[in-house]
Amino acid sequence: MKNWALLGIGFLAQGLFSARFLIQLVKSEKAGKVLSPVIFWQLSLLASFLLLVYGTFRQDMVIVGGQLIGYYIYIRNLQILHAWKAFTAILRWFFLLLPLFFLLYLLFVAHYDFSLLVNNPKISRVLLTWGTFGQAIFTLRFVVQWRHAEKKGTAAFPVTFWYISLVGAILIAFYAIYRKDSVLFIGQAFGIIVYLRNLMINSGKVNSSRQPYLYRLKKIRLFLLMLFTGLALFFNLGSWSVTESSEARYAEISKEMLTSGDLLHPQLMGIYHYHKPPVTYWLTALSFKLFGTAAFSSRLFLQFAALIMIWLVYKIALLFFNSTNHAFLAAMLYASFPTLIIGSRALTTDMYLTVFVLAAMYYWFSYLKKQNPNLLVLFYVFLGFGFLTKGPVVLIVPVMVGLFQGLVQKKNLGSWKTHVIGLTLMLAIGLSWFVYLFLEDARFLNYFLFKHTIQRFATNTFQRGQPFWYYIAVLLGTAFPWVILLFKQFPRRWKDFQNNGTLLLMWVLLPLLFFSMSQSKLILYILPIYPGLAIGAIYYWEKLKPAQHKIWERFQSVYHIALMITLLSLPLMDARISLNYKYYFIWFILASLLVTIQQVNIRKSDRTVISAFIFTLGLTCMSTYFLSQNPGLINDTHRVTDWISTHEQAERRVYIYDKRLPSVLFNSNLQVISVFDGDESLNRETQFQQDQLWKAQLIDLKANPEWISSSAPNRSLWIVKSRKQLPQTEGNLRWQQLVEIDGWRVVRLLKK
Repeated sequence: MKNWALLGIGFLAQGLFSARFLIQLVKSEKAGKVLSPVIFWQLSLLASFLLLVYGTFRQDMVIVGGQLIGYYIYIRNLQILHAWKAFTAILRWFFLLLPLFFLLYLLFVAHYDFSLLVNNPKISRVLLTWGTFGQAIFTLRFVVQWRHAEKKGTAAFPVTFWYISLVGAILIAFYAIYRKDSVLFIGQAFGIIVYLRNLMINSGKVNSSRQPYLYRLKKIRLFLLMLFTGLALFFNLGSWSVTESSEARYAEISKEMLTSGDLLHPQLMGIYHYHKPPVTYWLTALSFKLFGTAAFSSRLFLQFAALIMIWLVYKIALLFFNSTNHAFLAAMLYASFPTLIIGSRALTTDMYLTVFVLAAMYYWFSYLKKQNPNLLVLFYVFLGFGFLTKGPVVLIVPVMVGLFQGLVQKKNLGSWKTHVIGLTLMLAIGLSWFVYLFLEDARFLNYFLFKHTIQRFATNTFQRGQPFWYYIAVLLGTAFPWVILLFKQFPRRWKDFQNNGTLLLMWVLLPLLFFSMSQSKLILYILPIYPGLAIGAIYYWEKLKPAQHKIWERFQSVYHIALMITLLSLPLMDARISLNYKYYFIWFILASLLVTIQQVNIRKSDRTVISAFIFTLGLTCMSTYFLSQNPGLINDTHRVTDWISTHEQAERRVYIYDKRLPSVLFNSNLQVISVFDGDESLNRETQFQQDQLWKAQLIDLKANPEWISSSAPNRSLWIVKSRKQLPQTEGNLRWQQLVEIDGWRVVRLLKK
């Protein structure tokens, strides 16, 4: 059997094993007691059979032997439940006899080497014993369950089953940590939660009310939402290095800030870099100081920022709904938007900016509801920190929402004296760094205000131009079908402008129009509008009838199916894409969970949001393997610097031709010399430099075209983009290519 087909069988089996416990847990939650549904044993039998096929063709006695005991226990439980005869006689004999043939094949035909059970050169004997012990306990739990079922005459789970499962899962989870097997670990982490929850249900009272599923998890559901989201966010977070250009730039500036100790003058590769205020650099430098300079550390606080945003969406939604269930759905929907996950995958200013915008919006809405002036002051304080993160863009959402409330909805926006006090605090915080640099050099006002604010909006100076409809396409791709549901509610009568749904719509629509008119467009620029989209979509979602819920759920399901097929087919679309088995394993787990959730009797209004959330968590975990396996496609240069460190250990200096590549500096201890030959990324702004030392790190071939032949050192090491041509050299010079890695060439300049 071909490897890809064999892996597919193994992944499908694991997906079914996960799905059986999800169904069992959901049905138990609904009943308020631990259940043993027939479908649990049917899925167990099917998954175990597939795993036996997988183990036989892999000639793995551990898998085959370990599954045989549980396999026949599953059949016995089906007999006790009077569900075994639901299969035809032929199928029953097939299930009964074929596993024995698999075992006999391994024993007498394949000539299985039993020494492999205790001698694996890749695993120490202590670790192998630990893992084997965990698997033995896992097998023992079903033996205990079978004895209990025989004694009671029903296929029920004794309490000891869950305790044994919990111990076994913890042992295997630690085994996975030592083996650095993230897939095995996350599978066991999910199991631990299931076993704990069943123990909690078993010790509680039977819930006889007909409350919605999420409502009965009221006390722990927000915690579970944050927990599962956090597990996905931190999953394999450091498995790929910083990527060009934005993430590498911010990470390297933070690294240089930590090294120099200068917190007020951000520098990139030895040259002042004042494109953005310093809060992002401060937070990242703090992470480097606490946890070391690494890609994981550069993204660490971004994950906490994402979790804080989810919590803030919940708190803001409470102000609109006065319903914890609706607020929770809004928070879950927000966590399901891929844009939030995109923002957490690479270091930028937008995640931190959105935290401050959301915090400000929370205190703004709280102030309008409670009329406590302290809340209004806090609104301005957080705007100040947002200003110190990315400048005036922090004002776009709050100002537009406030103007709509004041001018259209005629709301009382509070005392002007309190606004003056708050505005003064905002300016004191937000402008502090700007004023400091202006006092040092008056040219800074023109530099930031006009070039990095007005020109960024009105011109394509930074090569980020996109058509007007760009953000509409982004919203459709990242928030389908919820964005359509919200936009369908555009008010048709003047009185409709007075309701909260329209206010939430304007939170999305007005900033969207503003950003669409800008000449500079990136996906994360509109991140602050997604909270309004999530809350607004749930506001109208809860007003729909069950039949309408079903229609929108189908739209989302079709969308998910299309994306799942696309994710499975990526290597067929682009031959450069490389995906490992762990990527496909998570794909199968995700597909199993999405199918399972459709089979569980949960209220459609809840199930649609839960499905969106599960889908995005799966994408988050899968993305880590895509990013780590395809450095050339995501502009990750760590394999280039690794090669230089391994093969050119004596070389401490490298020349980079016509690219900035701060990732090379971040990933290594090399001294980098940039050679400018027309690429705009190297057109550095040096007007604020106080000396000429920077000229040794940046060579301008446009001003000095003879520099390579006259001044470049013999046998110097150069990095150049694969498709880029190096300058033609004279007869006494030549370029010697050493290696090509991930779209980059490492070459040596030779002089005769």
